[in-house]
Amino acid sequence: MSTSDTSQNKGLRLSARQGGWDQLGDDSKRVRQKVFIEEQQIPSDEEWDAEDALSEHFLLLLNDRPVATARLTSQGSIGRLAVLKAVRGKGLGKKIMQRVLEHCRRSGLKRVTLNAQISALSFYLKLGFKVAGEEYMEVSIPHLPMEMQLGNDLQQDSEVTEEELLDALENTQQLRIHGHQQLQLCIRVLIQQARRSFALETPAYMDKWFDEAALNPLLALGRRHQHSKVQWLLGETRQFSRQGGALLKLHQRAPSHIEIRQSHPLYRPAQQAFMLIDERHLLWWPHHQELCAELYTAEHREAYRIAQVFKLNWQKSETVKSLQTQSL
Repeated sequence: MSTSDTSQNKGLRLSARQGGWDQLGDDSKRVRQKVFIEEQQIPSDEEWDAEDALSEHFLLLLNDRPVATARLTSQGSIGRLAVLKAVRGKGLGKKIMQRVLEHCRRSGLKRVTLNAQISALSFYLKLGFKVAGEEYMEVSIPHLPMEMQLGNDLQQDSEVTEEELLDALENTQQLRIHGHQQLQLCIRVLIQQARRSFALETPAYMDKWFDEAALNPLLALGRRHQHSKVQWLLGETRQFSRQGGALLKLHQRAPSHIEIRQSHPLYRPAQQAFMLIDERHLLWWPHHQELCAELYTAEHREAYRIAQVFKLNWQKSETVKSLQTQSL
């Protein structure tokens, strides 16, 4: 699925896209043609290969004009990073690499590799890559193999207090939340901070994360004003409807304020789950049954991206008929 976001500065509109070769190939080709074939004189038969059709591609556009591209192969190798000469020195290479690395973390990759041209070595070192081999020649240009172990920029698995969580919500950052008690604390604090909206999407509802004390503030949130939203999007609802629990009781008390829907089969998550608070704070599980999640705070761009994904999935979702007929 192709995703995009947009930022504006002094009349310039920078947008980002991600997707397959069939979606982004034409625009990516234009950038790579200028940089690698025309500027660096790399033979065209060396530039285009079978990996393009199998890779995830990333693109930056300035006022809808493609200016930077990169790809990630199925083996976790980043390559074909190119920025048009006219816009170099403006941080676009760093921006697109950050998007690639964020995608790698979301996908659960623990290690990524790349082959860096020697002239770009300092750029990759500043991003956190390390040299992983000897210099070699490729298309008559000296290169060095590099690698990065992912997760080094996250807080380690030390315990986080409620005060530290509240402080974290004031600044844009990324934290790792680990363990049953830490996850419950994080969920409770996030729900208490909700002012406009709460959204959760998961393949299957995990009642152990949401006790009655944590859920109760959502009832007040749903009733706060006409624009308040409390939305639960579940991949599976049959077992949820049968087993009961705190969320089902809450929905029975206020079905018009607490919405529960089932994901459309084509948009149903396989493993990951996420919780969004006011579209500003994101708690993301790589696997919904594991005791480890990542917290993105204070309008982190990942929270913005997931908010757009959730809106689409919610629009495609289905009502749960068995819940519509249930009452206290």
